[in-house]
Amino acid sequence: MNGYSETFRGDVLPGEVDATEHFTVAYYYEKFEAATWRFLRQSGVDPAAARTTDALTHYKSELRDRDIYRIETALIDGGAAPTIAHKLYNAETDTLCTTMQQSLAGVTLNGDVTAWDGDAREERSIPGDDANWVSSAQDVARPNEVNWAGNLSLSGYIRRFSTANSFIMSAFGMTPQYMTENRVGLSTFEFQLVFQGEAKPGDMIDVESCIAQLGGSSLRLYHRLRNAETGALIAGLSQFGVQLDLDARRPSRIADDLRARAEALLAGS
Repeated sequence: MNGYSETFRGDVLPGEVDATEHFTVAYYYEKFEAATWRFLRQSGVDPAAARTTDALTHYKSELRDRDIYRIETALIDGGAAPTIAHKLYNAETDTLCTTMQQSLAGVTLNGDVTAWDGDAREERSIPGDDANWVSSAQDVARPNEVNWAGNLSLSGYIRRFSTANSFIMSAFGMTPQYMTENRVGLSTFEFQLVFQGEAKPGDMIDVESCIAQLGGSSLRLYHRLRNAETGALIAGLSQFGVQLDLDARRPSRIADDLRARAEALLAGS
């Protein structure tokens, strides 16, 4: 497997499918987190000491209800701040569906390094305080959402960002009702997730979101998650997606009236 070892096998359950009718992004992160734990344990380090600082994810092909899949993991940059890579395949077709490059702190990995052969990172601008921010989520980290180290799990963060999507998209007219009536949804193809801190059970967390870029069928949303009591920034997510025609399973152009409203919210406008 060219330096990769299998770290997870699973199938898409009905409850893991979202309104866009494919595998929910939060569950990808739940499975990647499990794959990371296994890989670190098998590498001889304590997984509970590891903390994710950065995760770059590219979604390439859909997984849908009943699909089976596997994850393979390798070390692509060793040392005191290592980076590991995950590749998630449809186990029936052997199609590469998703890749993730995950940077870690708190552990040292000095094993054999595998050259990364996937997508390169493209630097994305981060909107500043002058952007048109929309309050998009308010919640509390729950005890049943923590990982094995006692911190909010990766999927717990992604669920908040998914909720934030609904609010920022509704702000320019892409409401749940609009998407249901027009048979469209948001299909994500890239996440750039960066952590500045961690949330623990009982922490109140707020998310605010803005539109960072706008294309014909695509848009980039930016979310920032803070501790609601201290104001400390915990995580930021740059998310690229397309409006997806749910029947054709292809990108579709954003309607002109929604586009005009989105342009008015565009960061820097």
